[in-house]
Amino acid sequence: MMIKPGGWVLTVAPGEYERAVQAIDLYESENEDWPPIEVRDRPRHQPSLVLPLFFAVLALFFFYVTGPSSRGSLWFTHGRADAVLLTSEPWRMITALTLHADAQHIVGNALSGSIFGLMVSRRIGGGGALLAIVLSGALGNTFNALHHLPGGHHSIGASTAVFGAVGILAAVQTAITWGRREQQGGWRRFKAIDVLAPIVGGLALLGSLGAGGGNTDVWAHGYGFLAGVGIGAVLGLVVRRQGSKPSGVIQGLAGATAGVLIVGAWLLAVL
Repeated sequence: MMIKPGGWVLTVAPGEYERAVQAIDLYESENEDWPPIEVRDRPRHQPSLVLPLFFAVLALFFFYVTGPSSRGSLWFTHGRADAVLLTSEPWRMITALTLHADAQHIVGNALSGSIFGLMVSRRIGGGGALLAIVLSGALGNTFNALHHLPGGHHSIGASTAVFGAVGILAAVQTAITWGRREQQGGWRRFKAIDVLAPIVGGLALLGSLGAGGGNTDVWAHGYGFLAGVGIGAVLGLVVRRQGSKPSGVIQGLAGATAGVLIVGAWLLAVL
């Protein structure tokens, strides 16, 4: 091979010319479509305003009924999350998600919850998203109560579930990206930063949105995010391996289960 100004020239012996041409042609034909064009995965579910509107209306309705925490109503006495949820009153892990300290918190959670809820629903469906977000918030409150044992710490607000939604979204997207990398060349083309980028983005959101303000329960936000990552990891594996979208019946059952959990938790709290 000779290097010349503007490029290079490959030289071969006259007797090797045909072999060299065949080798180059074979190389070009084998690598014609390599590397493959990355196809951006598209959400499996069409965007719908049902879940975000339901979340926002539900949150605002509860605030209208309960009022702010400064009133000291019995709703907060019976519904806030504290150490007792680990023993005799486990329903508090859910009821606490529906209580808010003031109008600022309820508006912020209604808006952010609607946005992240919509994003999660595009990945796993509206009913599945609602149930997964409620469960992530409940688990986050449970972990937070364990962290603050032996007690004395009270926690309220849907923000635990909101950051659960962030964790779910990050984990599901990570699983999908991982699966896409395997399909497009396996571990030879595996780049950790590409796969872990959704988790890193979720942590960045947690740091920027979940750690400010004097009345911010940072631990609740963090545990909600971790719970969401765990739930999202399981859901992500299901999304990767499932050939078709879950039926409307399954989505409806999942959404109804979330509603039953919320209503049932409050019935247990007040009866």
